[in-house]
Amino acid sequence: MSSVILIAEDEASIADAIEIYLKSQGYQTLKAANGVIAWELLQNNTVDLAVMDGIALTMKIRELYEFPIIILSAKSEDIDKITGLNIGADDYVTKPFVPMELLARVHAQLRRHLRYQQLLEQK
Repeated sequence: MSSVILIAEDEASIADAIEIYLKSQGYQTLKAANGVIAWELLQNNTVDLAVMDGIALTMKIRELYEFPIIILSAKSEDIDKITGLNIGADDYVTKPFVPMELLARVHAQLRRHLRYQQLLEQK
């Protein structure tokens, strides 16, 4: 079964492009144009990883979920990256981004997360 990736991105053209790249690699996707819709999708679906912008949504997700979060943001100052990572993101990618790099980061996060989940199940 392929992993499900939540894309929470308010710029439709960016969300569509990310979806195309992820689907080309065999991932299933859920798209949300804002944090409210993303939260609703989380309540009704199993998600393995999220690609999103938003400090508040990241904090809310971390209250209940442990799947990897990659923040994709136009904010590129060091303090923005540090804040995102400190509040619960597993990675931080700035716009504009190279799609193949984003895919590599998705693969890496899922590989580590799935390995960790398998180790927990063995205990």
